[in-house]
Amino acid sequence: MQSLYYSLVKKIEHHYKIDAHYFLRGGFWLTIGQVITLASGLATTALFAHFLTTNDYGTYKYLVGMATILASFSLTGLGQSILQTAAKKYYAFFKETFKLNFLYSLSISLISFVCSLYYWFNHNSLLALGCLMIAILQPIINAFQFVPSFLQGSGQLQAATKLHALRMFFITLLSLGSLLLTKDIRILFLVYLLSYAITNIASIFFYNYHSAPTPREVREKFILYAKHTSIRNLVSNVAQRADNIVIFTQLGATELAVYSIAMVIPEQIKSSFKNLATLLLPKYSKHEGLSVIKKSLLKRSVQLFSILLIISIIYILLSPLIFTLLFPKYMGAVLYTKILALSFPAIVALIPVSALQANLEEKKLYKLLIIESVISVVLLILLTFKFGLLGAIIAKVSTRYITSIFNFYYLYK
Repeated sequence: MQSLYYSLVKKIEHHYKIDAHYFLRGGFWLTIGQVITLASGLATTALFAHFLTTNDYGTYKYLVGMATILASFSLTGLGQSILQTAAKKYYAFFKETFKLNFLYSLSISLISFVCSLYYWFNHNSLLALGCLMIAILQPIINAFQFVPSFLQGSGQLQAATKLHALRMFFITLLSLGSLLLTKDIRILFLVYLLSYAITNIASIFFYNYHSAPTPREVREKFILYAKHTSIRNLVSNVAQRADNIVIFTQLGATELAVYSIAMVIPEQIKSSFKNLATLLLPKYSKHEGLSVIKKSLLKRSVQLFSILLIISIIYILLSPLIFTLLFPKYMGAVLYTKILALSFPAIVALIPVSALQANLEEKKLYKLLIIESVISVVLLILLTFKFGLLGAIIAKVSTRYITSIFNFYYLYK
């Protein structure tokens, strides 16, 4: 078996001119982690969609979306810096920035509390309580969230997968257990936040490195990079999650439930290919400048585009059967999920973005962020108001293709 593996590695390396051992070994563990995420996500979504009314499920998804948006008001970009410094063997950077990360996470509490007051004065006690829960628990979730980034950057992909599996098992167990006991959205959302807080705190035990302090100039460089990345993440997350807000406020909780169900599998597939970015970033970080990376990037992009196109066709053909089995209450979402599948080939844009991130190309990354955010929000508002839920779906697909073109343009500019 071992001789067969190395024979396969040599053939792939000879034909595609890549470090096949690195990508097969790393890809295997990241794929296992994604399979676990996909299975737990589908199980949770299917059961929540089955047991909750469409209105309650839409409200629950709105609260989860609010938590994601409000979590962006912190040092979210630190994960990228931790991954890259770990790849460069500055293992102490993670520990050195822990206090800074926690302090920045406290801003979530202030903003969430203001949102809670807003909903309270507008006589929506459910959303007011939800924002108050976010104010208390989300800073804890954020402060302990970057252990996986350290493990991936330092090449401990097996350990990262084990940690991920344990986290997903615990979160899924608590979520489904609470669903069997109650259908109260307030309790379900509280359990959602608590499960992430507990697992993130427990994950700190996977970090056991004792290394020399990070050189001051390196530490300051990557903290500054983390701040810039956090600003980009904030704008990006607000723009990407604006669909939840627009659909919930303009079309209602039921329509948001249908939209969320249509999105669930396409988003899982998209997330699975982010594993490639996780593998590329440490690899690209070892190169000095973009000239070396550009030589092979276009060829790799064409190869990935072909794979994604095949996946898109397969999912379109299988989606009616999948929805019949998992989401029988939401068969009306099949058309929407098929349209979303058309955006899979645009995921190829993660390759130029990874190259720009690895080389700390701040100006280009900011330009791309502004372009993507403006296009996303403008298309969302215009098409949703004109065509309703179908317009929101078309806006999502169109944004991904338009921004992917800009990503390649700015890499080669």
